[in-house]
Amino acid sequence: MKEAPVVVGADLSSPSSVALEWAVEDAIRRKRPLRIVHAIDVARYLTGPPTAKAFAAPMIVESAYEVAVGGLADALAWVRGRWPRPAVTAHVVSGTPVAVLRDEGRDAVEIVVGHRRRNEVADLLFGSVALALAAEADTPVVVARRATACPHDDVVVFLESRPASDALLGYAFRTASAHGVRLRVLRAGLAAWPPLDGWRRLHPEVRVHEQRCDGDARSALLAASVAARLLVVESRRPWRLARLIRRSACPVAIVPAR
Repeated sequence: MKEAPVVVGADLSSPSSVALEWAVEDAIRRKRPLRIVHAIDVARYLTGPPTAKAFAAPMIVESAYEVAVGGLADALAWVRGRWPRPAVTAHVVSGTPVAVLRDEGRDAVEIVVGHRRRNEVADLLFGSVALALAAEADTPVVVARRATACPHDDVVVFLESRPASDALLGYAFRTASAHGVRLRVLRAGLAAWPPLDGWRRLHPEVRVHEQRCDGDARSALLAASVAARLLVVESRRPWRLARLIRRSACPVAIVPAR
């Protein structure tokens, strides 16, 4: 059976370069293959008057594919030149970024995308690939960004006022194990406190620190992000995560709640 890969969305922008760096390091630490994906939304080139569609669209689409293929070739060379260990492939796929990454990531450990510096209003007006993907995907979505502080000690997982899912805790424990760092468990003040004994036995190599979070959970998460490697949260209400993603000092992993 094939190993589940780490999938990263690459649109040849600066944020996607940061996402690629995170995905490569994570793939190495998890000992997983890396799959780089570039989505081309062909449909947007096929609008307008029939004359334009007949003459201009094919050339524009061909140029878009040439640029994408060239960019992915550079990305492959960059990855192999610095980290020769991961098995890495690159694909150009037709479709919207959300649909392509959702489908390409069905068998993945996680889907990694870059963080774009926009505000909540812009996300509502124009949409956010990360949040739309988190709402649709059955795979954890990591919104990568450059961390702003050192050391990046902990993987931080937030447990809300309802039983935590196995998907959330499993992803958090496996990530902490792969990165060789402590797992800090932040629990909402009124959250049920199910014991983590089973997860501790499954991952005895992971140091666990449990902490009660009274007051505003988002503020506590933002404070924790300053010295964290990764924040791990559930996607019960993905669009409420926009401010957390925008202000976090470290990458954020959104794990499907279903």
